[in-house]
Amino acid sequence: MPTGHQTALAELTGALHGWVGPAAIAAGALLLIVALYRRSRATLARKRRAARPSAAEWW
Repeated sequence: MPTGHQTALAELTGALHGWVGPAAIAAGALLLIVALYRRSRATLARKRRAARPSAAEWW
């Protein structure tokens, strides 16, 4: 492989690594937010069912 190609490949690889870390952190934060939201909704639904068992089966 010519030196120019190696240099271009090294620059491209370096540029890709520049966004992988922040993208992974952003994806992890988004997954955390979704998990917390779903957990809170499940907890509220569980409390609602415990308070009024007959109302849980309206649908």
